Amino acid sequence: MVSIETIREQFDELGIEPSDEVLNKCIEICVNNDITDPVEFVEQWMAYSVSKLSGAEPTVAYLNEMEAREYTSKARKLSKLSNISAAGGSIGTSPRIEAKVAKITTYRNVDSVEQDVLEMYGCITPKVG
Repeated sequence: MVSIETIREQFDELGIEPSDEVLNKCIEICVNNDITDPVEFVEQWMAYSVSKLSGAEPTVAYLNEMEAREYTSKARKLSKLSNISAAGGSIGTSPRIEAKVAKITTYRNVDSVEQDVLEMYGCITPKVG
Protein backbone atom coordinates (compact mmCIF):
# COMPACT_ATOMS: atom_id res chain seq x y z
CA MET A 1 0.00 0.00 0.00
CA VAL A 2 1.31 3.41 -0.95
CA SER A 3 1.23 6.03 1.78
CA ILE A 4 3.16 9.18 2.52
CA GLU A 5 5.22 7.26 5.08
CA THR A 6 6.13 4.44 2.69
CA ILE A 7 7.08 6.87 -0.10
CA ARG A 8 9.13 8.94 2.37
CA GLU A 9 10.93 5.78 3.58
CA GLN A 10 11.84 4.82 0.02
CA PHE A 11 13.21 8.28 -0.74
CA ASP A 12 15.06 8.31 2.61
CA GLU A 13 16.84 5.08 1.65
CA LEU A 14 18.18 6.95 -1.37
CA GLY A 15 19.24 9.96 0.69
CA ILE A 16 16.47 12.20 -0.63
CA GLU A 17 14.30 14.29 1.72
CA PRO A 18 11.24 15.31 -0.29
CA SER A 19 8.92 18.09 0.87
CA ASP A 20 5.33 17.37 1.94
CA GLU A 21 4.14 18.92 -1.33
CA VAL A 22 6.30 16.47 -3.31
CA LEU A 23 5.08 13.53 -1.23
CA ASN A 24 1.46 14.52 -1.81
CA LYS A 25 2.12 14.69 -5.56
CA CYS A 26 3.70 11.23 -5.42
CA ILE A 27 0.59 9.85 -3.71
CA GLU A 28 -1.61 11.55 -6.30
CA ILE A 29 0.35 9.96 -9.15
CA CYS A 30 0.17 6.55 -7.48
CA VAL A 31 -3.59 6.80 -7.00
CA ASN A 32 -4.22 8.06 -10.53
CA ASN A 33 -2.12 5.32 -12.09
CA ASP A 34 -3.03 2.36 -9.85
CA ILE A 35 0.46 2.04 -8.41
CA THR A 36 0.34 0.02 -5.20
CA ASP A 37 4.05 -0.54 -4.58
CA PRO A 38 6.03 2.43 -3.20
CA VAL A 39 9.31 0.76 -4.18
CA GLU A 40 8.14 0.52 -7.79
CA PHE A 41 7.16 4.17 -7.84
CA VAL A 42 10.41 5.47 -6.33
CA GLU A 43 12.45 3.24 -8.64
CA GLN A 44 10.47 4.64 -11.58
CA TRP A 45 11.24 8.16 -10.36
CA MET A 46 14.95 7.39 -10.02
CA ALA A 47 15.11 5.88 -13.50
CA TYR A 48 13.33 8.91 -14.93
CA SER A 49 15.44 11.36 -12.94
CA VAL A 50 18.74 9.79 -13.95
CA SER A 51 17.84 9.36 -17.62
CA LYS A 52 16.01 12.65 -18.22
CA LEU A 53 17.02 15.07 -15.45
CA SER A 54 20.66 14.19 -14.72
CA GLY A 55 19.69 12.79 -11.31
CA ALA A 56 17.72 15.82 -10.07
CA GLU A 57 15.75 15.54 -6.85
CA PRO A 58 11.95 15.36 -7.12
CA THR A 59 9.92 18.54 -7.39
CA VAL A 60 6.23 18.90 -8.18
CA ALA A 61 7.11 20.20 -11.65
CA TYR A 62 9.44 17.26 -12.36
CA LEU A 63 6.84 14.80 -11.04
CA ASN A 64 4.21 16.35 -13.33
CA GLU A 65 6.61 15.97 -16.22
CA MET A 66 7.33 12.34 -15.32
CA GLU A 67 3.65 11.55 -15.03
CA ALA A 68 2.94 13.09 -18.43
CA ARG A 69 5.80 11.24 -20.14
CA GLU A 70 5.77 7.90 -18.39
CA TYR A 71 2.26 7.15 -17.22
CA THR A 72 0.10 9.12 -19.64
CA SER A 73 1.94 7.73 -22.66
CA LYS A 74 1.57 4.18 -21.29
CA ALA A 75 -2.17 4.73 -20.81
CA ARG A 76 -2.47 5.98 -24.40
CA LYS A 77 -0.60 2.96 -25.75
CA LEU A 78 -2.76 0.57 -23.75
CA SER A 79 -5.98 2.21 -24.90
CA LYS A 80 -4.75 2.16 -28.50
CA LEU A 81 -3.96 -1.55 -28.22
CA SER A 82 -7.32 -2.30 -26.64
CA ASN A 83 -9.05 -0.37 -29.43
CA ILE A 84 -7.22 -2.46 -32.01
CA SER A 85 -8.23 -5.66 -30.22
CA ALA A 86 -11.84 -4.52 -29.89
CA ALA A 87 -11.96 -3.67 -33.60
CA GLY A 88 -11.37 -7.32 -34.44
CA GLY A 89 -7.65 -7.24 -35.06
CA SER A 90 -5.50 -9.28 -32.80
CA ILE A 91 -2.08 -8.14 -31.81
CA GLY A 92 0.79 -10.00 -33.41
CA THR A 93 -1.24 -11.93 -35.97
CA SER A 94 -1.17 -9.69 -38.98
CA PRO A 95 -0.88 -11.56 -42.31
CA ARG A 96 2.52 -9.99 -42.93
CA ILE A 97 3.91 -11.30 -39.64
CA GLU A 98 2.35 -14.75 -40.18
CA ALA A 99 4.00 -14.94 -43.61
CA LYS A 100 7.39 -14.14 -42.10
CA VAL A 101 6.97 -16.75 -39.39
CA ALA A 102 5.96 -19.35 -41.98
CA LYS A 103 9.23 -18.73 -43.87
CA ILE A 104 11.41 -19.53 -40.85
CA THR A 105 13.34 -22.73 -41.41
CA THR A 106 13.89 -24.97 -38.44
CA TYR A 107 16.84 -27.35 -38.47
CA ARG A 108 16.87 -30.31 -36.20
CA ASN A 109 18.38 -33.73 -36.10
CA VAL A 110 15.58 -36.27 -36.00
CA ASP A 111 17.79 -38.95 -34.45
CA SER A 112 19.24 -36.61 -31.83
CA VAL A 113 17.48 -38.43 -29.03
CA GLU A 114 19.58 -41.51 -29.63
CA GLN A 115 22.90 -39.69 -30.16
CA ASP A 116 25.47 -38.90 -27.56
CA VAL A 117 25.50 -35.21 -26.59
CA LEU A 118 29.09 -34.74 -27.71
CA GLU A 119 28.33 -36.32 -31.10
CA MET A 120 25.55 -33.76 -31.63
CA TYR A 121 28.19 -31.03 -31.40
CA GLY A 122 30.56 -32.80 -33.79
CA CYS A 123 32.86 -34.17 -31.11
CA ILE A 124 33.39 -37.84 -31.70
CA THR A 125 35.14 -39.50 -28.81
CA PRO A 126 36.48 -43.05 -28.81
CA LYS A 127 34.63 -45.36 -26.51
CA VAL A 128 36.71 -46.97 -23.79
CA GLY A 129 36.05 -50.68 -23.66
